[in-house]
Amino acid sequence: MKKIERLLNLISALLSTERPLSRHEIRERIPGAYAESDESFRRAFERDKDELRALGLPISLERIPGTDPPLEGYQIRQSDYEADHPLLDPEEIAALHLASNLIHLQDDDIDSPFYKMGGVLGDKRSAISEIPNETLLDVCLHALIERSTIFFTYKNARREVNPIRVVFSGSNWYLIAYDKDRLDVRHFRLDRIEGEIELTLEKFTLHKEVSEISQEAPWRFGEEERLVEFKINKSHAAWALEIIGETAVHEELPDGSIILHEVVRDWEIFRSFIFSFLDAAEVMAPPESRQDIIHWLESMQ
Repeated sequence: MKKIERLLNLISALLSTERPLSRHEIRERIPGAYAESDESFRRAFERDKDELRALGLPISLERIPGTDPPLEGYQIRQSDYEADHPLLDPEEIAALHLASNLIHLQDDDIDSPFYKMGGVLGDKRSAISEIPNETLLDVCLHALIERSTIFFTYKNARREVNPIRVVFSGSNWYLIAYDKDRLDVRHFRLDRIEGEIELTLEKFTLHKEVSEISQEAPWRFGEEERLVEFKINKSHAAWALEIIGETAVHEELPDGSIILHEVVRDWEIFRSFIFSFLDAAEVMAPPESRQDIIHWLESMQ
C-alpha cells in the first residue's frame, strides 16, 4: 500500500471511530497497510502518527473505555473539524486535509474556506507544490458551497450561472457552471471574468446529471470546444484508455488499434498529450487540428 493511501486510511479510521482505537485495532482496520512484524509496525505507525500531527491533525491519546487493565488508544474527534462548510464523510475529510497540506494555495492562509474544509489547525507546513491563487476564487467557492446563483461579465456578455465545480487545470482556474441563458454547462476561466462577481440570494438545486464529480483529462477544461478524432496504435491503446478514463468514446479496429473521439477545450495541452505517443498516435479530424499537428512538427525540424 502506498504511503499516501496508508495515511488517508489512517486518518479515515481515526475520524470514523466512536471511541479511541488501540494500535492493534488500527492495524486490523487497515489490512495490508503495515508490515506483519510487530516491531516494524510500531516504528511505521509512530512515524505516520508524528507526520500527521506535524501536518496539523489533532490526534489525541486517550484511555479506551471499559478496558481492564486500562489501555490507551488514538482518535481524531469530529468536533475538531466542525465549521461552516458542507458535511463531509471521513474519507473526504482525510483526502482534503492531506491535499490542503501537501499542495498550498499561493498567498493563502489557514483562515480560508479551503483549509477549514481540510481541517488545518496549525501553521501550514512545507508543501510539495504551490498553486497560484486567483482573485475571484474565494467568491466562486462561497457561491458553490452556498448553492447561490451568481452574475458576472464574460466576453462582453452578462452571465447568470449556477456554479457546479471549480477546477485547476493547465495552470488556470476554471468555474464550471450551468448558464441559465444558454441552458447548458459552460467553462469560465476565472482570470477572464470582467470586473466583480455578484452573489445573489437566489438558491438553486444541482441537477443530478451535472452533479457527479469525476477525474477529467486536463484538455477538457477551457472555452473553445472542438471534437477531435485520433488513432492510437495497438501498442499504446491500453495506456491511452487508462489516461483518458472510462468516459472515452472509442472504437477498436481489426488490427487492435483504436479510434478515439475527444472533446478538447485546451488544444495546447491536448497536443502535448498526442506528442507523448510519438509515432503511435495520429490526429485524423477535424482538418484544422490535423494541419496544426503537421505545422508544429515541421517547425521543429
